[in-house]
Amino acid sequence: MVFYGNDEGLLNRAGRTILSAVELEKAALLYAKEPVPMMVLKSNGTALPADRVTKLLDAWRVARSTRATAFLNADVELTSLGFDPEKLQLNSARQYIALECARAVGIPAYFLGADVNTLTYTNAVSERKSLIDFSLRNIMTSIEERLSQSDFVASNTVIRYNFDDFLRGSALERAQIYEILNRIGAISVEEIRRDEDLIR
Repeated sequence: MVFYGNDEGLLNRAGRTILSAVELEKAALLYAKEPVPMMVLKSNGTALPADRVTKLLDAWRVARSTRATAFLNADVELTSLGFDPEKLQLNSARQYIALECARAVGIPAYFLGADVNTLTYTNAVSERKSLIDFSLRNIMTSIEERLSQSDFVASNTVIRYNFDDFLRGSALERAQIYEILNRIGAISVEEIRRDEDLIR
């Protein structure tokens, strides 16, 4: 089954952004495994054989995973190369990439955890509606139309998304709507109780 898109596609539109996100995750993983700047341990004495060098580096790595303080004798000198994650601004870069990915797919950044400043309980429902109307509607319509075709379902069957739970308002908002609908005779008390899962 093929779902035809409405544009050039995410990989064509934001392929470089996605690759940048992958590389940033690799960098974060590297610094998680080696949580210190890249270093060189230089011998000030005689040249050490390869097996002694390997043992020295292994011992150094194990010690750094258990202690923040290191001790070197006069025969070994430590030189730092590169930068730590703070100087590399990995957190800022990852935040920027998350925002760019959100823009690429048309989803508000706070839904991806890239921005936590605007979403509150009071505007959650309206923001969810905006997410559907301005971000997901075209994709969802394409999926609905394709799944409604006769090679997938019977000719008199139509596939549609159900947003009732996703767009469910607060208890006060629902009560106000129910009161109006019940007053005009559009819905009964039993139907309200069933919608609110009050009937078992």
